[in-house]
Amino acid sequence: MGSIKELKYPKKSHRKKVILPKYSEGLAEFYGIMMGDGGINNLWQATISVNSNKDAQYARYISVLCNRLFGVLPAIRKRKHTNTLVLALASTAIVDFLVACGLPRGNKLKAGLRIPKWILDNPKYCKACVRGLVDTDGCIYVHKHIVSGHLYRNIGLCFTSRSLELIFQVRDIFAEFDVMPHISTEGCDVYIYQAKGVLRYLKVFGTSNQRISSVYEKWRDDRAV
Repeated sequence: MGSIKELKYPKKSHRKKVILPKYSEGLAEFYGIMMGDGGINNLWQATISVNSNKDAQYARYISVLCNRLFGVLPAIRKRKHTNTLVLALASTAIVDFLVACGLPRGNKLKAGLRIPKWILDNPKYCKACVRGLVDTDGCIYVHKHIVSGHLYRNIGLCFTSRSLELIFQVRDIFAEFDVMPHISTEGCDVYIYQAKGVLRYLKVFGTSNQRISSVYEKWRDDRAV
């Protein structure tokens, strides 16, 4: 177990204590989630924003993960007039820890969004981090097209980021685990086009987000009919 520190801003934190965890697959996945849908925009709070309709179950998973890693549950609120759930960890200790371990503060893209070295040096951490990235900023999709009167349903996976360095890091990790990646012409997307590639991704990296797994399961079941 990592060290325990009291939260600053006692009126916000009620003097709860937090755990600062050691490097682990769980922390690497959390970093992927933060690099995807997360952000640190002040000195005392880290937030993660997800779709309140499609990712409601995933939000619960993230909440449990936060509690397991840091010993506190994030506050969860729905943003008014939007389909957005915001999970907030209010702790200067956690924020400082995340920044020290490689997560940018403020504008992630301007700060240089990239997978930190402690993750890249460990294959298990790489897989967990990419899982967090794809579960937030990725999707599995089904492309329908007709050839000679026959309907074909091809499945693919896409991860999107405006960080060119992160795109190439994810591509390299995919290739390292024998998942054939393709980068879009614009350079903002990494694709896996073939069904065997998507299956390989799910087998090697897995997913913690039902939004991702449900698309593959429906595509698979439809093909079996």
